[in-house]
Amino acid sequence: MKGIGHMARLKEIRVVETPISYSNQHAWSFHPGAHHVRQLLMHFLPSDFVLDGSSLLSVIFGEKPAGEAQCSQVLGCTSYYVEDFDIGAYMACSPSAQQERMLLELTAVLVRLASGAEAEAVNQAARRVRDCAFTLRIPVRKLWRSSPDKQYRVEVYRCLGPAIGEVWQAHLVDKAGKPLAVDGITGTPGYLDRTSHFSKSRWDGALFQIVHTTLNSVVYSLDTARCYT
Repeated sequence: MKGIGHMARLKEIRVVETPISYSNQHAWSFHPGAHHVRQLLMHFLPSDFVLDGSSLLSVIFGEKPAGEAQCSQVLGCTSYYVEDFDIGAYMACSPSAQQERMLLELTAVLVRLASGAEAEAVNQAARRVRDCAFTLRIPVRKLWRSSPDKQYRVEVYRCLGPAIGEVWQAHLVDKAGKPLAVDGITGTPGYLDRTSHFSKSRWDGALFQIVHTTLNSVVYSLDTARCYT
């Protein structure tokens, strides 16, 4: 699906609460349970998907403040209020019921804002989220590296799911692809999109390292010698 003229492609879907019912007033935390749903939906949308020209869609759940428009667009961000949504009832549901409800709501907003062809892409992406049972291990191949002696390879995966949110893993395999070890790059559970944080990987002797995009500092190191000695 090609971008329309010079319109920006959609890069992020954000899930937030209206200030009227913000979670800080309650014992629950609303945002984390939605993380894997919005990230999976973005993953399955076409890479050049154009919604309405905004790069960010902020879906705000709950009663909107007086005088606010249901939908507004400012500086590349579209905000949309989903008012017919009982956050308390939602939080009382099981995780599986929550993720299905969240997918339905996000899909409905996207379809409402999209044109015909883009609306079909949204529905197709939602089907793929359900097909993978809201759980996916995404290979991040730009970070894969074979060891200097070619005997081992470290494969990096971005894992999304209801129990973990978003977790990154390093898989050490031998040259035949046999698994040797799995190490967590980020903590479990996690709720941060790290795709723009981890830009490159390298070897320093037996150390496999991931470097932060902007800080240019090592943010993860795996001593492979400890894994197979």
